[in-house]
Amino acid sequence: MILIADSGSTKTEWVVIDGKEIYRFFTVGFNPFFVSSQEISDELRKKWPSKIDKNEIYEIYFYGAGCSSEQRCQIVYHGLKTVFPQTRIQVSHDIEAAATGLWGDAAGIAIILGTGSNSCIYDGRKIVENIPALGYILGDEGSGAYFGLQLVKDFLNKEMPENLYKKFQNQFPYNREYILDRVYKKPLPNRFLAGFAPFLTENISEVYIENMVAEGFDLFFKRHVLPYKNYRHYQIGSVGSIGYFLADMLRKTAQKYGYSEIKIMKSPLDGLIEYYQKK
Repeated sequence: MILIADSGSTKTEWVVIDGKEIYRFFTVGFNPFFVSSQEISDELRKKWPSKIDKNEIYEIYFYGAGCSSEQRCQIVYHGLKTVFPQTRIQVSHDIEAAATGLWGDAAGIAIILGTGSNSCIYDGRKIVENIPALGYILGDEGSGAYFGLQLVKDFLNKEMPENLYKKFQNQFPYNREYILDRVYKKPLPNRFLAGFAPFLTENISEVYIENMVAEGFDLFFKRHVLPYKNYRHYQIGSVGSIGYFLADMLRKTAQKYGYSEIKIMKSPLDGLIEYYQKK
């Protein structure tokens, strides 16, 4: 059996491939910037499906947010190796999952718009160019954490339209001290901020929200797509919940920059399953 994982900062989706049988389950996100090897192994043991024998997993392909260096990859690797001591394990960045899941053996631009954001050019075999993501404080334009931050700032500064201010207050009954504590003192602030993102999809017909999303996606394209030389020569696709649930706005932004079509997937896993079954 093969185990594939697509891990963001919020959640990890796991797929066990046993011939033609597919089993799926979820854990929290395993971004090595925010979790330890011990936390990874503890969570995986707790959530592992009892009907699947761990000893029959002979290969693991883990694709994760934050797995951007050998040091970070080792945190995940050791967490997995504790649970699967006899298994061959490969840990890669989540942008590789996006690229492979979207395009398989074809070339294209892959973008991630989930809790965080990222992009790359993929030549059908490997990533050949990547504009480094700077995380939720310095970057992550167009992501759940980015939009959550904009919403929270406007809420705390009372710069939201009055009707949306009241809606936001009723949906998220947090006071100023609680929000500041979660952002500045508690772990996983990016996940906390991304938790406000559903407010966007629920109120996308409001001009304030529509403008916020349009500006966020526009900024993402300007910083993470347009700088690639000859970017228009490549097809483009997106994975992640933000791009998926705000697909109409994403298509408008892509069209603005010359793309008549953009492939949009919530998760790259279906593409990855097909890819590894062929291999």
